[in-house]
Amino acid sequence: MPFLIAISTFVTVTLMVYGLLHKSVAGGAMDMRLGGLRYTRPAKEALPDPEAAFSQRVLRPMVRMLSAKANGVLPSNMSERLEKALVQGGMKIKPGQLLLIVAFTTGVLPSLMTLYMFSVGQPFKIVAGTFGVMTALGVYGPRIMILGRINRRKKEIWRSLPDAFDLITASVEAGLGIDAAFTRVIEKVHGPFAEELTRTMREIQMGRARRDAFIDMAERTGVDELRQLINAVVQAEAMGISIGGVIRVQTGVIRTKRRQKAEEQAFKAPIKMVFPLVFFIFPAIMIVIGGPAVIQLKNNL
Repeated sequence: MPFLIAISTFVTVTLMVYGLLHKSVAGGAMDMRLGGLRYTRPAKEALPDPEAAFSQRVLRPMVRMLSAKANGVLPSNMSERLEKALVQGGMKIKPGQLLLIVAFTTGVLPSLMTLYMFSVGQPFKIVAGTFGVMTALGVYGPRIMILGRINRRKKEIWRSLPDAFDLITASVEAGLGIDAAFTRVIEKVHGPFAEELTRTMREIQMGRARRDAFIDMAERTGVDELRQLINAVVQAEAMGISIGGVIRVQTGVIRTKRRQKAEEQAFKAPIKMVFPLVFFIFPAIMIVIGGPAVIQLKNNL
């Protein structure tokens, strides 16, 4: 009887150990076969540093979240137009962030100004007028600022084109390749054009086609003369024509247009001077000349 109990206990323990080992081996094989199909939960983002500044812990994540929501609300065509305008203006913000700025200047600032004027006891007409003026400035102020930055940046790029492409022409005729010539311009020229050219050359180094990178640069800047020059360079490279000669001709055209524009501004100067003369200078001259005479007549009479 004790012998049977010992045998049965041995068999039971052996079968239990074998079952456990067999299950673990089968599970391991299954894990190996289905490892690529099993879902793994992505790791959670690290919490912000509690000792960091308030802007890094709270404001920046909140602005990032709100801008992402605003990007989702904007229509695709409006978002593309806003992004193109921001790129042409050299502003490193997203359309959603611009929408947050407009919402702040349109809703928050006028409301705060209205509450302040009510608190100091201003009449309702003055408060309503101030609210309307602040709202109009909040709506049209960012637009005016962006358009001003775009025009100023285009003008800076347009002014730097002749000198930059003269250097490219000299470098190409000296035996350098087109990429090395543009790199030489980056080293010598400063300003928005050098920044755009630096970005373009980085894209080319990363494997993008030269034609696509140059055309994209012309679209980002929005300068018609640069677009024409880039198209001429691309066509000359595709047809095997001397790039130096093409660039020299296009640079001469740009210089001619710049001289014609300067002459046009010079011809407009006398007409523009009429209004300051009539409304500001002539009244001051009349006061200086006729003031003593008026005082003498008053004393005599």
